[in-house]
Amino acid sequence: NAKSANKRIVEKTPSNSSKFVQESFALAKLYSNEKNYSSSLAVYNSIEQSEVNQTIKVAALYNSANIYFKTAIMAIENNDNQLSFPNLELAKSTYRKTLYYSPFHIGARYNLERVLQISPEKNFNEKSDFTNPERGEQAVTTMKLQALGMP
Repeated sequence: NAKSANKRIVEKTPSNSSKFVQESFALAKLYSNEKNYSSSLAVYNSIEQSEVNQTIKVAALYNSANIYFKTAIMAIENNDNQLSFPNLELAKSTYRKTLYYSPFHIGARYNLERVLQISPEKNFNEKSDFTNPERGEQAVTTMKLQALGMP
């Protein structure tokens, strides 16, 4: 069985095999070379979800993140913000997941920094001037007001 899987890999006709993860990686790479990124992502996600060792899971996650990043860059070049933003966010989260499993993964760390330069994180806890109206306490109201303790 392993010989036939290797033969399919060499002949560039691999299948998504749960038995031979190398054949699944070859299939995902073949899809990626054909610019069929959704199929490539599906194969990498199936590898990541399967019962494989952590090294293989990290490789599948890293390759998925690279596809998200590549798709985002192509969308930015085509001025397609509706496609670039979600792919940048998916790239960030997938690189972070890769670093969760392998904290010293240099490629994931470097590419996460590249993604963060393109799409920095928003700090929602930071106080900024534009969130508070300038004189909001003096706004005109038509509500009937009563002082506390007064009839």
